[in-house]
Amino acid sequence: MRGRDREWRHVDGLLRVLRRGAGGTLLVDGEPGSGKSRLLAEAVAEASECGIGVVRGRVEELGEVAPCGMLLEALDLRSEPEAGDAAARFGPPALERLRAGFEQLATSPVLAALDDLQRADPVTLRTLHSLHDRLANWPIGWMMSRSTVPDGGQAVSLFDILEREGADRVTLAPLSPDAVAALTQDTLGRSPDPATRALVAAAGGNPLLITELFAGLREEGLLGDAARARVPDRLRMVVRRWIDTLSAEARSLMETIAVLGRSLSLEHAASLLDTTPAALLPVTEEATAAGILLVTEHGLTFRHELVGDVVAAGIPSSVRQTLLDQSGVLMGSERPGSAGLLTGPASSDIDAAVASGRLDEAEQMVRGRLAEHGSVYGVAELRCLLADTMYLTGRGEEAIREAETVLAVPGLPRHVRERATLVHLYATVRLREDVGSRSFAQEVIDGTDRYGPAARTAALVALATAERHAGRLTGALALAESAGRLAAADAPEDRRYEACLATVAVLVDIHRLDEARTMLRQARKDMFGHGHLAWAADASALEARLELLAGRFDDAVTQANRALDLAGALITPLSAAAARAVLAAVALRRGDLQGVAHHVAEQPGGTAEARFRHALLSAQLAEARDGPRIAMPLLAELPRPLLLSMEPAAGPWMVRVALAAGDRAAAEHVVAAAEALGRANHEFPTLAAAAAHARGLLDGDRDALALAAGRTEDVWARASAEEDLGMLLSTAGQRVAAAESLDRALGLYHDIGALRDSARIRQRLRGMGVRHRHWSYAERPVSGWDSLTETEHAISLLAADGWTNPQIAEQMFISVHTVAFHLRHVFRKLSIRSRVELARLAAEQSRDASPCGGRGARVARSRGDDYSAGGCARETPGPGSEM
Repeated sequence: MRGRDREWRHVDGLLRVLRRGAGGTLLVDGEPGSGKSRLLAEAVAEASECGIGVVRGRVEELGEVAPCGMLLEALDLRSEPEAGDAAARFGPPALERLRAGFEQLATSPVLAALDDLQRADPVTLRTLHSLHDRLANWPIGWMMSRSTVPDGGQAVSLFDILEREGADRVTLAPLSPDAVAALTQDTLGRSPDPATRALVAAAGGNPLLITELFAGLREEGLLGDAARARVPDRLRMVVRRWIDTLSAEARSLMETIAVLGRSLSLEHAASLLDTTPAALLPVTEEATAAGILLVTEHGLTFRHELVGDVVAAGIPSSVRQTLLDQSGVLMGSERPGSAGLLTGPASSDIDAAVASGRLDEAEQMVRGRLAEHGSVYGVAELRCLLADTMYLTGRGEEAIREAETVLAVPGLPRHVRERATLVHLYATVRLREDVGSRSFAQEVIDGTDRYGPAARTAALVALATAERHAGRLTGALALAESAGRLAAADAPEDRRYEACLATVAVLVDIHRLDEARTMLRQARKDMFGHGHLAWAADASALEARLELLAGRFDDAVTQANRALDLAGALITPLSAAAARAVLAAVALRRGDLQGVAHHVAEQPGGTAEARFRHALLSAQLAEARDGPRIAMPLLAELPRPLLLSMEPAAGPWMVRVALAAGDRAAAEHVVAAAEALGRANHEFPTLAAAAAHARGLLDGDRDALALAAGRTEDVWARASAEEDLGMLLSTAGQRVAAAESLDRALGLYHDIGALRDSARIRQRLRGMGVRHRHWSYAERPVSGWDSLTETEHAISLLAADGWTNPQIAEQMFISVHTVAFHLRHVFRKLSIRSRVELARLAAEQSRDASPCGGRGARVARSRGDDYSAGGCARETPGPGSEM
């Protein structure tokens, strides 16, 4: 049991006494969820393993049906009806029956584990005390537990009496931070993401809250998904059971505290609830006796912050707004500039920590000050800072909720409203597809007197993002550039990067890569020069995407891995999701399906854009592995305007898959969407070329394919269009023109390292009687993994994955005999005799290499297709998947 070593020593001591043939007593106290029942269960299991007899009893939540019912049931004795009242009926006769029952079992050592005695009937408790006295000389180990909530009652008296008589007593405290960290590591098998870590910290070391939190996150598929991590329904049920037994007045008090902050004075709470502090005292005592609230020097607060979060999340927004409005009226004397606001080092230290990327430290500073601050405006400012750290660490929904709570406070100081506004806008546009953010952004831009440059910059970025998602890239670029100019002129230095990164994202979409690279590198230089590292991982992830589109796969992998390293160090998971999408795309281009599967195995999370890319990559992986018909259902879920504006080359791939699956109607829908996007953005040739490529595939139009190959600025897309054109010309019998087109495609594929695409073209050229020398010489050792050639390496990996020789031949565009020839060389060089040994060596090698880098990258390129190897590229003209 994690964190319970001290308590277990007491249990172990009791069991040692029993093994010696003596008796003893261990009393266990603790708050709800502290692990009392788990401790008793572990003691029972240990006793059973040691050959000690066991008697188990537990008082159910609704109490006992009859006095001593729990004891009688534990001993498997029936309750005998007798005349008289309960005390008489369960007096000496019942006591003697119970004594005899225990004595019959205690001919050898027995552990009597009795749980939840706070619910026991007073007669049961008095009987238990009598039994404890009368059986003192028998080898019985009494292990009794009770909840410290509610405090008081006869169970407390029994425990106090037994302790005075010599019983050992242990109280289960909350788990220490080290124990919580170890429990989290045990449960997840890894370190938690920031969102999960924050939820666990809010549990205050309560084992039940922590275990139910993890169980609920796992049930809802939220473990490791920083963008969507939230309180699961399973945990809500636990908290609901705790508070449903309280009076309506106590629940109202808890809801008020949950909405208004971490603590609330009794006087303020009474004013909000339209009562007096004296009248509120019984309600306060009820809530504290139930273990939900605590009374501190700063006022009333939740014993466990997580419980407060659950309560707050269950309150309708209209009710929250009413409470905040009422609170603002009552605190009307508190105005900007008063002592209630954070000034000087109090806020600048947190700001500096946020900007420098020390986000975990910043959040701890905020939470520490929230526990000490009683001012409405001070709490609002702190919650605004908390929202900023939540947004940057990927907890979008929490950030939005905190920002909305702050913005609902009347009379906010301008700088607090400014920051809450920009956090709300950035979190909404990055993490949601929320049409409401556009109207809010427009309201901010129109309210120039009310909002400063930082909020107006955020509003322009929000509008630019909305235009981009709608496929209107001209407007998106203009708005993003306006945001950049405003940020450079007037916004705080550390809030300029969002506007810059938004502009770069649009420039990458429209393939103005040199301009995007220059802007991005200047921004990164500025970030590192000023120590503003919170956005550094975002910049590296964007540069990785830029290098991918430029056809520089190795550089893309380098930048993506740098983004992952920075995201891990800075705890900024939004950029990690974008980086994994690039790594998956590179693996797909190179034909490394294991690499693709590795990178898309993560739950889809991060920004809306990253989730869409994940969906596309999952569809492409399904098509590559299982063919176009399997991919079609996934294709139907892809958002076309947004996807085709971000990934123009996906359009031709979707058309090719739909045609191969026999779904011409779906292909026509994709072509229509691509052409509409091209018309709306006619000044950007990449979009027009993608639309022409899609149309050429649908109609078998050579002119459209030639136009696509000539106009696109994407090197891989140009090769793809040339290949499709070559196959169409070959089908039409124009052998010379087909060979020329395929030869151009071969050169482009070769230049960017898409060797499997190159292999496919060579096979097609060989079928037309055209041959190319394509081998190269390299210094290699004579044996071992590094002695394998590119082709041997690729074949060995496929064989290690369980592919048969015919399957490998089909994937590699070579004959079965050639596969067998290469495998003989592989076995000789590796000194092995079976595919089992080959699989073991390949697994060892994969653990030592990055999925897309180093030696693994060379292997991947030798297999690299973008990849209709699983289906449509073999069935219809044209290359495989695009990304």
